[in-house]
Amino acid sequence: MPSPLLRRENKIKILRYILKNGKTTRNQLASNLNLAHSTLSYIIDELLDEGFLVFEEIKKKRGRPYQILSVNPEKFTAIGVKVGREEVRGVLFDARMNPLKEHRVQILSGMRNNDGYTRALRETIEQLRSENLLGVGICSSGIVKEGRVVVSHVMNVKDWDPRKVLKDLERILVMNDSDALCREISQRVNTDFLLVSYGVGIGASLWKDKKIHHIEMGHMLAASEGKCYCGQTGCLEYHSSEYAVLKSYLGKEIDFEDFITSEEEKYRQTIEELREKAREDFDSVKVHYEKAFKTFSVVLGNVIMGSGVSRVFFAGEGVVSEEMVKILEELVKVRFNRDFVGEVQFQVADANWMLGAARAVVDKYLPYIVK
Repeated sequence: MPSPLLRRENKIKILRYILKNGKTTRNQLASNLNLAHSTLSYIIDELLDEGFLVFEEIKKKRGRPYQILSVNPEKFTAIGVKVGREEVRGVLFDARMNPLKEHRVQILSGMRNNDGYTRALRETIEQLRSENLLGVGICSSGIVKEGRVVVSHVMNVKDWDPRKVLKDLERILVMNDSDALCREISQRVNTDFLLVSYGVGIGASLWKDKKIHHIEMGHMLAASEGKCYCGQTGCLEYHSSEYAVLKSYLGKEIDFEDFITSEEEKYRQTIEELREKAREDFDSVKVHYEKAFKTFSVVLGNVIMGSGVSRVFFAGEGVVSEEMVKILEELVKVRFNRDFVGEVQFQVADANWMLGAARAVVDKYLPYIVK
């Protein structure tokens, strides 16, 4: 029998494997985790007794039946919350990461401050809270460090700590929203990759050596002109985000700070119109994206060259057509020597923030409930 410490480590290893890969057999666990069948049998029996696992018995025409193991969906729940410019959206997930309940709070301009987001977050958690809650994962736009939002210009938030807002909850994880998308995609991808989030803002995260590395791509300097709402001149978001595409689409200048402050009142309808056209008939708006993406491709190519990744995923509310990604791919491959960027693959990702934040919570806090 393994020592209590080793037995607990193996329990966590088995649970994490099944959480990532879904239903599995004892033989698959033994093979992939390099565990002896005797050790594995003892640990699985404990996990079954403790309610972490459930099984279904599969009968064969010949020989003994075998068990298909899976995580017990009722063992715990996790909440994933996306705190963003337009809304605070939370989802309650069961232990298999199936959604159980959702709650949204629309954010209007008058709510874009620390107090407004505090009220919206509290309401969301109260609507989703459950008795067997493992923890809450919160992802937010902006610069997130040490569990707090240092600053988010698009949300008009500064030095905001969700852990203090939810001080009655013990296990809270706060992360950047691009990092949450990166975490969700890493569940299905076994190689290093770059995740780019595109919309009114631009964000990025690098998955390398099985770790998330945040990249503040939207505020990388891409030109010597263009006053960004953050105070810098020449930020990528000024030249390549949906703000830049919208200016081209309307054929007129728009003050960036006014756009960020009054986006839903003045420009939301037009942005939705632009997205719909890009979704249904991309050629009708292609020229506007091409103009903005020339600068985007330079910054993106440099990040690819520096990180050495061979795959780039695109997600976010502004990614509404695969044709957008093809433009960036062509621009990068024309501009950059293949010796530097390699045969990099570009694709649209199927991912959402809330699931990524909830998975991150399970990763961090699962050991807290395993004996």
